[in-house]
Amino acid sequence: MLRIPASEPIQLAGPAGVLEGIVEDPQSAAPPAFAVICHPHPLGGGTMTNKVVHTLARCFNELGVPTLRFNFRGVGASGGSFDDGRGETE
Repeated sequence: MLRIPASEPIQLAGPAGVLEGIVEDPQSAAPPAFAVICHPHPLGGGTMTNKVVHTLARCFNELGVPTLRFNFRGVGASGGSFDDGRGETE
């Protein structure tokens, strides 16, 4: 049975700025895992709404696995600018 996941926009605060994200929870009784899905390189136009990223999130949700997608620094509403992932690591 296909369930529409509960989708919640979030902001992840960190020392390098806020990251924009989306948590999707298919509301499984006991999720077998949790997936963090990162988008393609930001300088190549990658975002958390990229077709491949979105499809991966949907597939995980159909399997009952909650997902987190987020935009790296300088993408969408995420603060800061691209710095090879140093800000996200902080």
